[in-house]
Amino acid sequence: MSNKTVISTNLINGKPLVIVEDIISKLTHVSQKTSDKHYEENLIPWKNYLESMKSPYIERQHDLTILKFGSYKKLFHKLLSWKGEITASGCSCEVIAAYNALVFLENAHKNENSFPKLLNYFEKRNTILKGYFGTSIVGLIKYFNQGEYEDTYLYGRKINEEALTQIQENYSVYIFMSYNNSENIVDMIHTMCITRSEEGFFIHNSYGKPIFYNSLYEAVVKYNEYGESHSRPIAVIGIRSRK
Repeated sequence: MSNKTVISTNLINGKPLVIVEDIISKLTHVSQKTSDKHYEENLIPWKNYLESMKSPYIERQHDLTILKFGSYKKLFHKLLSWKGEITASGCSCEVIAAYNALVFLENAHKNENSFPKLLNYFEKRNTILKGYFGTSIVGLIKYFNQGEYEDTYLYGRKINEEALTQIQENYSVYIFMSYNNSENIVDMIHTMCITRSEEGFFIHNSYGKPIFYNSLYEAVVKYNEYGESHSRPIAVIGIRSRK
């Protein structure tokens, strides 16, 4: 018999989850001192990794054991059945999604320090449970609604075909957050960037087979469709440059 904790996603989803995440992140984000130390330690490993990347987008989160992100806490390690060291490979998907969106918008990969800077920015502001539960989606929404960018977003039951079609038509690139397993919160959340091209809509860093979807709606609802556990969307963000 498995001793794994099971918490149904019916307990909390959509806007209530996002609100709780944001509150917890304000109380449990990584300290500035630790995050700034991580930034300095990440510069050379990231530069080396960047030179080896075959795509401008980050597609293999599991490779990022070389990058520091998050702060070890025994309680969170046990509660979330965490295996091994906490690094960017396990809990930086929101930051990767932001980076991939920036690559699409402005070729962020051409600045060799851009990803360490993003890790630092979100780690000391928006990480949840010292990074064990990733980064608050509210942090991403605020980030992309300042300066030269603007965004819109949907939560939970408001994520439907009509609403996503409106976002598809009016925004350039997209980020969505989903439960990995619709039956269990403990199987964590994954956040990804969706870009569009003539071939269709593509989910980056999805862990799955590279698939082009016909629409934003199809990409969001069919993510992990063929996995062992069906996913469940929590939030979708549409992002564009200000006109």
